[in-house]
Amino acid sequence: MRVTRRSARTAAVATGAVAALLLPAAGAFAADGPDQGPDPDATSSDQSVLWRNVDLADGSLAKVYQDGPGSFSADIYAGGSLIDTLRSSDGKPAYGQNNGLHVILQPDGTVRSWVETAPKPDPTPAPQPKPTPKPVPHQKKNTVRQADAKVTLPDGNVARLFKSKSWPRVELTQKNGRSIGSLDLRHPTAAHHGWTYRIVEAGKHHYELAAIDTPRQGANSWVYDFQGRLVEKYVAQKA
Repeated sequence: MRVTRRSARTAAVATGAVAALLLPAAGAFAADGPDQGPDPDATSSDQSVLWRNVDLADGSLAKVYQDGPGSFSADIYAGGSLIDTLRSSDGKPAYGQNNGLHVILQPDGTVRSWVETAPKPDPTPAPQPKPTPKPVPHQKKNTVRQADAKVTLPDGNVARLFKSKSWPRVELTQKNGRSIGSLDLRHPTAAHHGWTYRIVEAGKHHYELAAIDTPRQGANSWVYDFQGRLVEKYVAQKA
């Protein structure tokens, strides 16, 4: 699977999105987005390729991108939220830690992680007075956000859509639940088995998900809003 990291600024397409979606999948979303976006430091040359997903020692996830020759970066996700970004370049590793989880991104793109362990107690500890029992805190409920909508795409894969005015997100999986990748405003495009998926801006704070067929199958396009409704279908003109 090849997932391309481009500028976080997506194209503001109202009527322009229609013309872009009619192009073949290989070039339908090649243009950079408008000047406004969530990452003011991004440029039109800000592009990297998803190299691998790595399960970390505490069960969280690192998405490793190759930014260029000998340059890698890794987005660290915990509970579905981005908590850190590491960048390794010029032959130097990058290091990060969060709540006892330590992560090292090596210059070759490999990732090593471990979790801190509590020190072993003294085998002959001195007697200590019994502390006053503290009230048992209530267990926190699962804070992992549920998807706002779920869509079965024309290729049989599944998209889970998370609405947000400033940071929409789409999680893509196969029928068996295996992850294909995720889309957001930093990584708005993904490709899988010839299909292309992209988050497009269809108005102020209004986003849609486009799924584009392979050119061999006609390069037809389906567009969904973030409530999971099919709002447009485009049939490519035959040459």
